[in-house]
Amino acid sequence: MKNSLAILCLIFLVNGSLLAQKVTLSGIIRDAVTGEPLPGASVYLPEQKAGTATDLEGKYELSLAVGKVTVVYSLVGYGKQEKELNLTDHATFNIELKPQEETLKEVVVLASKNDLQEQVASPQMGMVKLSPKQIKNMPSLGGEVDIIKVAQLLPGVKRGGEGQTGMFVRGGASDQNLILLDDAPVYNVSHLFGFFSIFNNDALKEVTLIKGSFPAQYGGRISSVMDIKTQEGNNEKIKANGGIGLLSSRITVQGPIQKDKLTFLVSARRSYLDKVLAVSGLKVPYYFYDANLKLNYKLSEKDRLTYSSYYGNDILSEPKPGSKGTDDVPTSLDFGFQLGNYTNTLKWTHQYSGNLVSNLTLLHTRFRYQINGQFDENAVHIGSFIEDVGVKLDYDYAPNAKNQLRYGISVINHSFRPNIVAAEGEITDLLKSQEGRQLNPQEMGVYAQNQFNMNRHLTVDYGLRVSGMLTQGKTYTGLEPRLSASYQLSENSSIKAGYSRMYQYLHLVSSSSVMLPTDLWYPVTRNVKPQFADQFAAGYTRNFSQVNTLFSAEVYYKKLNRLIEYKEGAVLLLNDDYEKELLHGKGEAYGAEFFLHKTEGRFNGWASYSLSWATRQFDGLNQGKTFFAKYDRRHDFSLALNYEISKRLSISAVWVYATGQRFTGRLGQYVAPKPSYSGADVLPIYTGRNELKFSPSHRLDLNLVLKNKPAKKFQSEWCFGAYNVYNQTQPYRVKVVENGKGGYKYSQTGLFGFIPSVAYNFKF
Repeated sequence: MKNSLAILCLIFLVNGSLLAQKVTLSGIIRDAVTGEPLPGASVYLPEQKAGTATDLEGKYELSLAVGKVTVVYSLVGYGKQEKELNLTDHATFNIELKPQEETLKEVVVLASKNDLQEQVASPQMGMVKLSPKQIKNMPSLGGEVDIIKVAQLLPGVKRGGEGQTGMFVRGGASDQNLILLDDAPVYNVSHLFGFFSIFNNDALKEVTLIKGSFPAQYGGRISSVMDIKTQEGNNEKIKANGGIGLLSSRITVQGPIQKDKLTFLVSARRSYLDKVLAVSGLKVPYYFYDANLKLNYKLSEKDRLTYSSYYGNDILSEPKPGSKGTDDVPTSLDFGFQLGNYTNTLKWTHQYSGNLVSNLTLLHTRFRYQINGQFDENAVHIGSFIEDVGVKLDYDYAPNAKNQLRYGISVINHSFRPNIVAAEGEITDLLKSQEGRQLNPQEMGVYAQNQFNMNRHLTVDYGLRVSGMLTQGKTYTGLEPRLSASYQLSENSSIKAGYSRMYQYLHLVSSSSVMLPTDLWYPVTRNVKPQFADQFAAGYTRNFSQVNTLFSAEVYYKKLNRLIEYKEGAVLLLNDDYEKELLHGKGEAYGAEFFLHKTEGRFNGWASYSLSWATRQFDGLNQGKTFFAKYDRRHDFSLALNYEISKRLSISAVWVYATGQRFTGRLGQYVAPKPSYSGADVLPIYTGRNELKFSPSHRLDLNLVLKNKPAKKFQSEWCFGAYNVYNQTQPYRVKVVENGKGGYKYSQTGLFGFIPSVAYNFKF
């Protein structure tokens, strides 16, 4: 461990330019209307042909020589500002950019040339940023936009079953994605068994998805990072917006408590599937709800305190014993479950007098489920929970215009208690009560990374993360080098390459591809070692500046090690000795991704295509032979388009095509005598693991938005949506049926056909 820390320090002593002392220009760029920080804004020095971009808090830092300098501040969709500054000492200069209003005469609002160049020049690969504003009119199941479903339309991201929120990124599994909500990890991202995500689009500010060339501050998962930030709260006035849909309604209120000092945001959502179906006489006692809270307090010009919280639950509750069931017949059954997430983060941001910013974050997250059942004199309670309490400290340091250094440390204490069982009555003969094994591992990470602009063509991002976990008296450590570079071929094009290693110390125990409340998270143990993956990537980026469109093409190769699968017929539910059911293996994933993205103008959207392979190899599965992963899909194409027909009318469309997911089929069956010779058993004969696949699927979704004539302070709109417009079956499951010729065949069934939706949105 000491050697690792020594290496971490040495790699940043190579470049002597880090020792240079110059004056620092820093500040925060905000929206002039809402007062919210603007991440990704460009700060450009035309005379020096250098610059930077603001971070997620809207902060920027530049180390410059003493003297006069011209600085251009800009962001897509905002008017740019140009300032002449005379720097004699360290200076703080805050900027407010005004949003540009689109009109019918201004057909396209072009992004700043400097902002587009920044995306071309950046060595970061496999990253896509989405804002709620960009996706708010996207068609969706049930009429409510879902950020996870939108992410599934991006290259390299495979979806699970139809309507599910699972993400399978570049050959990885759904539990190999690090999902952060205001810096707090989230362990369960779905409502309604995976058909809705827990993220309320109205509360979100920005979502960043990273599939490769991972920055060193991220660790703990081996496939992807989804970093979700909620809005800061309007600093100018109280505002509210919300929506009423067929399945749920939502409301968000934000504004200043003390202007220029303290702001708030409160957002809430509830489904009413139980109420809607009750009108038709069908009783489905299920609903979900969630709420977000954000407080922003400006302690001083250099200090800011931010508190963020999320709370959500899924609840199913059957009638109490003696009440009437769905056919008005008294029932003695009482069954229900509850599962939910709870997160808290408290962040202190401090701007030092020089070119240094620190973020101290305290975080807490919890996911738990409870299943309760009662029948006659029998009762059973089954539960499980995972809870994290952690702290992390991050620094951003810009010693000069050519270097941007980030370093930090994090410690998280995990608490796991799976398989809690309490039973009463005769059922105790079959199901014994147990408290569940308590596990309390500690996960640690320390990192440093520097982005070095070597010259006008070449930028290199290099770093190292040292991670580890202390569990059951054993310590695991891992070195995670990160390296990426970009070389500009011209002002509007570049080639890029990168390598990263990621370690994962937690895994999900699941016997189903559908998210169920019985899925359990477990840490590594003495016998279960951490997974890790090495990923290599290369790509080409081209900016078509005149049409405000960015094109990227990437190829990648990923080697996955110490993967975990479960034996055929493994017993996972209520099994504290689950390690005996595990198998260890390896995997590979490789492919090519293409992405064409137009972000602004009356006509905008993207097209994405992925060509990919994903394989696995376990000695105890498939006779030790290599097999395709379940969500290996050769071709995946998505087209997402928005068009503003007029000021009041717009239309959006999504069309997707994907090769069918794989499954293990049945070839036939044979008869074998029972061991007691008292009869015979009919046993199936299976194909190789995941040898067959469903038919390809494709689907068209549409959404029409009609804005009502705005009043002085009130605006509203109607959204008319159509999911699966031409009613194409999306294969969801397969079964064996007779073919009418004395044999059998596979029959594929779908889950949803054509589904219309209507929603009413408002703001004031």
